[in-house]
Amino acid sequence: MSIERRRIARHCVYLAAELVVEGATPRTAITKDVSELGLLLLTRANLNCGDSVVVKIYPPGDEMRSVDVPGKVVRMEELADLERGIWRNKVAFAFDLAQPALADEFKKLAAEQAKIYAPKRKQE
Repeated sequence: MSIERRRIARHCVYLAAELVVEGATPRTAITKDVSELGLLLLTRANLNCGDSVVVKIYPPGDEMRSVDVPGKVVRMEELADLERGIWRNKVAFAFDLAQPALADEFKKLAAEQAKIYAPKRKQE
């Protein structure tokens, strides 16, 4: 069993996102988890550590509203064959500035998504 070393809680939430790199076509992504300092995304985009990126996150409710957060790629790894599906890469992204309000919003969404997607218990 691994020991959790993160200083700040992460909230598991799956939301549509886009990765915007200057001079390149925006690429589709999906959020996996977020804290006030950064997030983990799944994407097909090929990025490099240190790349400056604006992540546009699309919260539920108003599909035309995005939350745009600038930051940098701090880790990128290919997904294993069993994890792949439509995504190729897992990208860790550090925000330029802490985002406590975004983390709070994700915490609420994580609780809602957990109710929807939690395994159903069998009736006895």
